[in-house]
Amino acid sequence: MGVTIKDVAKAANVSTATVSRVLANKAGSYREETAQKVRQIAAEMGYHRNVSAAELAANEIKTIAIILNNTKTHFWQDVLDGIQDGIQAHHRNSIIFYAGDNDSAMLTQAINSALARSVSGILLVAAKASHDQLQLLDKSGIPYRFVSIYGEHNDSSKFISSNNIEIGQVATQYLLQHGHRRIGLVGIDNSPTGHQRLLGYEKAMLSANQLIEPHWIQYGDYSLASAQAAFATIQRLHLTAIVAASDLVGAGLIKAAHAAGLKIPDNLSIISIDGTFICDITVPQMTSVTQDFYLMGKTSVENLIQTNDSQFIPVAITARDSVTII
Repeated sequence: MGVTIKDVAKAANVSTATVSRVLANKAGSYREETAQKVRQIAAEMGYHRNVSAAELAANEIKTIAIILNNTKTHFWQDVLDGIQDGIQAHHRNSIIFYAGDNDSAMLTQAINSALARSVSGILLVAAKASHDQLQLLDKSGIPYRFVSIYGEHNDSSKFISSNNIEIGQVATQYLLQHGHRRIGLVGIDNSPTGHQRLLGYEKAMLSANQLIEPHWIQYGDYSLASAQAAFATIQRLHLTAIVAASDLVGAGLIKAAHAAGLKIPDNLSIISIDGTFICDITVPQMTSVTQDFYLMGKTSVENLIQTNDSQFIPVAITARDSVTII
């Protein structure tokens, strides 16, 4: 059995109430010498205050669960940084549950594990929830928000994300403004996120009275490998520009283009979606539609605590070296 608060109180020759107040940094009728003694004894005995139990006793739960779906696109670290800063700003605690790589069973397990804990809210990062999983969350009565993703099942008041339709549209418009007309979209999947970005691409092309050939849209999974696999088809289409569904897709296209003897952007212009560090390490550096993942994470905490409506985080074009005027 572990060390208890009673053990610390006995060793320090004080009451358990005094130990509790000292370790919770609460003011009380004790001297600073007593507080230092209690802290030293607690440390020597290896006692750690049970935050969850203390919160339950005070009827004030301050722990936020973060359910993290693994992604291939390397943005989740910035989201987590924003979430953690938001949690600290609101004097909350956090606990992270891993949900695998788009693994429905692991996501259900993560949700159940979070609900079994004493949490005041749940943030689901890049998690694609099924109807049953949403019902599980709704029935719990615990507030939750989806972060960086939204879809047909998600209640409109429960997400913080960039607007994926806007992303697809802005990226395509940027290429159109640079004179391109044969513009492809590479690396999207069949998820709501993929559908939304495709819709934005189509809106921009149709607004410019540009027809879209079916093969100009190449599906994948936002990965480097899916871009390289699609490149042989892309070459035959004589496209002048591509909207890459992620920075990894853009990097894969650049790698494949170099291997084929093509120059970026002279022979092919590329704009990527996300704007992570990957854009700065490709040669040439990639122009991107940049999502503010840090702000997205930080805003999600505020939104969850204040129970605000859903919110889109603005995106912006970051011009680098992978797009040319024709």
